[in-house]
Amino acid sequence: MNNSFLRRILFIALAAILGVVEVSNGQSKPAPAAKPKKYNMSNEKMEAKPSVGIVVKAIQNRICLRWIPVMQSYWEFGHRDGYIVERINVKTKQRVVISNRVMPKRPADWQSFLDKKDRNYSLLYAALYEEPEFSNDPITQINERRQLFHFALFCADMDFQAACMAGLGLIDSTAVSGERYQYVVSHKSAARYKLLPGISMEVGLGDANVLPDISNFSGKVGGKVVTLLTPTASLRQSYNQYQIERSDDSIHYQSITELPIIVTNKLDTLAIADTLVREDTFYYYRIRGITVFQEKGPYSSPLRVKAKTSLPSPEIYAVKETTDKAMLEVQWLYKDSLNQYIDHYQIVGSLEPNGSFISLKDSIPADQHLAFIKAMVPTSGFTFFIKLRTFTKKGAVLETLSMPVVLADDDAPAQPQRLTGSIKVEGEQAIVTVSWMANPDADLFGYYLNRRDRDNGQFHRVNNSFITQTTLTDTIYLRQMQKYVYYTVKAIDMLFKESIDSKVLILKVPDINPPTSPLIDSFAVEDKKIFLRWTRSYSDDVQKHILYRKKLPTTAWEEVMTLTDTLRNTYVDSNVVEKSLYAYTLIAFDNDQNQSEPASPVVLETPYFTQNVDFLHFTSVLDTTEYRVKLSWECKQTDKIDNFLIYRSSQGKELAFVKKMDKNNREWRDLIEVEPNTVYKYVIRAKMQEGYLSGWKETEIELKP
Repeated sequence: MNNSFLRRILFIALAAILGVVEVSNGQSKPAPAAKPKKYNMSNEKMEAKPSVGIVVKAIQNRICLRWIPVMQSYWEFGHRDGYIVERINVKTKQRVVISNRVMPKRPADWQSFLDKKDRNYSLLYAALYEEPEFSNDPITQINERRQLFHFALFCADMDFQAACMAGLGLIDSTAVSGERYQYVVSHKSAARYKLLPGISMEVGLGDANVLPDISNFSGKVGGKVVTLLTPTASLRQSYNQYQIERSDDSIHYQSITELPIIVTNKLDTLAIADTLVREDTFYYYRIRGITVFQEKGPYSSPLRVKAKTSLPSPEIYAVKETTDKAMLEVQWLYKDSLNQYIDHYQIVGSLEPNGSFISLKDSIPADQHLAFIKAMVPTSGFTFFIKLRTFTKKGAVLETLSMPVVLADDDAPAQPQRLTGSIKVEGEQAIVTVSWMANPDADLFGYYLNRRDRDNGQFHRVNNSFITQTTLTDTIYLRQMQKYVYYTVKAIDMLFKESIDSKVLILKVPDINPPTSPLIDSFAVEDKKIFLRWTRSYSDDVQKHILYRKKLPTTAWEEVMTLTDTLRNTYVDSNVVEKSLYAYTLIAFDNDQNQSEPASPVVLETPYFTQNVDFLHFTSVLDTTEYRVKLSWECKQTDKIDNFLIYRSSQGKELAFVKKMDKNNREWRDLIEVEPNTVYKYVIRAKMQEGYLSGWKETEIELKP
């Protein structure tokens, strides 16, 4: 498998995580932050937690284990260094190492699965052993690495054997019947990175392994499409994927999808549509769940459905006057795609709403949705009633409700006045109540309420049919992130004459949407300093960013700095100690104090800090007899020094290491013979007992002829 394959398979749906961008040297040093204060985030997600989650289950005479790294970096540590799996006897507390290093299988062991072109194995292999060509853009590369991590775990969830091949699962065949165990999974590199192990629930070979039935499997038929539904909230602890099968004889079933079905929506509901090919056939459906260990649960009771052929009835849209006062134009709405099922239309009329109707227009073609009729003459008043009849090709007749037609009124209704409104928040929705003063028109038929969500947008109708009351409620989904909502009211009379729109009512929409998360996208660690740079939250109502830090392995975050200048994106932390781990994250707050999700934390390690050694002198003297250089030096802090390192360079050459001296020595004679007219440079450094190097002292010497 090559990089082009990985790009084609993985990056069609994904991109990956964490790239490093060089920090500019021209940034000014920020003012010292106030004394850090402890801060407990609401719904804290980043306190010290196990580095892996564990699922265990007794299947036949074995215990199967699956573990899931909780962060992208933990996954990389795991497939690089491996995992340690231990078993604890709950009764005796005896602790046994099942495996000292669980690692992904060697590339050669994957070949048989790759030959079969199994997508789960192929993608896991690519994620583990092939280096993709990540984007050069730092932000894009961060997303690519993160998505690569999530997609690899998804493939492991879909196939337990593939998870074992990838070093994320194990089968314990040494468990003893009658005993109960807990399993501990830890990173091989846990000590270095202060990672906590994961501990499983208790398990034993005698545990019942009964997979639940799926009893609430249902279907809704619309035309030739059936929507199959199953609530899955109660099944999440048992199944992570599902299989739906179909039969046209209730005996022989076949899966409706090539791959198992997974539930990804927040409603915890499996919903999938299937086409019913024949209208005269009953189809049978059944469903079963599949566990993370690929156990298949029992089938549900069969669901029997049949295609429905139903046509909607057209509705009269408008009745308009023409230049001929005796003629009226009647319009109705119907989809052109449904004309093929219609034979013709007919318009009938009556002087009473429930009286005897007579034909006003016959044999209107199926593709014609407009006709002219002669107005009936009421015996009193100005109103008569019409209906539209639809004759289908199968002999059915669809009929609208009677519609009043009011004659001899040339004036449009008055403009509606005094629009007022209020908004009440209910969860993620806002209930808007709009009221207005009743119109004085005697022939008023009703009102339409219109809404638009943007200042320059188009108005659309809130109510699909006329209303006669002067108050109407509307629902706004607050996650749409609009700032204002705009309403107008239009009055309609009995002849469907429309008033001009009322004045626009503008209401401010409550803001419950958190800002987008900032992103710590580059960092650098230098002597006694940590440099951070981030990409600000892209939300336009961000008021401030707050930077948090914690020194591992502590769990409490402390506030480092509050930035009301939302354009600032750098910070230099000088309050650090050497050889320590620090985690940083960032939260954005908007004008309504909604807070974003914390930025993905970065964990950085400080090095040993440089300590200068006070060299009192470092001199070079030339022996003119043998033309050798003699060096001598003197310094303090000798109790912290392990040895001295001496470097030499001559004119036009690089500085090179030449001698290591005991910490008690204070002079050295170079064995090379000095050449005339050549400058020799010598440098001395002290290597400290903790392992790091001091600064240096230098001297130069030249032999003149």
